[in-house]
Amino acid sequence: MRQVAIIGLAESTHNDAPYRDPDWEIWGLGWDEGRWPFFDRHFDIHPLECIREATPSFYRDGYEERLREVSEELPLYMQEAYPDIPNALRYPLEEVSALVGDYYNSTVAYMLAMAIYEEVDRIGLWGIDMNSEGAPGHANEYRDERPNCEYLLGFAKAKGIDIYLPDKCPLLKFQGEFPLGCITPDYGHRYGWLK
Repeated sequence: MRQVAIIGLAESTHNDAPYRDPDWEIWGLGWDEGRWPFFDRHFDIHPLECIREATPSFYRDGYEERLREVSEELPLYMQEAYPDIPNALRYPLEEVSALVGDYYNSTVAYMLAMAIYEEVDRIGLWGIDMNSEGAPGHANEYRDERPNCEYLLGFAKAKGIDIYLPDKCPLLKFQGEFPLGCITPDYGHRYGWLK
């Protein structure tokens, strides 16, 4: 059984991921300062010129050098196989998009899409909440990325891939408030059904 853990940066479950469990492949963001040495695959889909321009406002000083240090045995997926990043692999966008569609709002979406394309048996998400406004320099990207992430989770489920989300993860859960006149029912986790 092939299991892929996709790791984001949300503090709610970031540290709970199965970093040392050999039954899971660990895929993560290249800029995850705390856990990148544990990753079996690294991803940074931002164009290299944007990475350079966003240093040090988003990426830390020395980030590009660290990308170069990622072991050649561990895949580092980027938009291109950049000559300046010798170990960078071109993300197979056309092949993956032919299966899942051309709808990506985050690096996490590219990770999910690749796991679906590779027909893994189970996908687990840790550190991926996508329920808040972004910090300065991020607009509202986390909240705006959520529909795309949930689309891909549904796509994976429809393909027969088992999905694991920690209890604290708000993805695939109802979280709205819908007033009915002068009352606001507490629907819990499903719209229309009272707790």
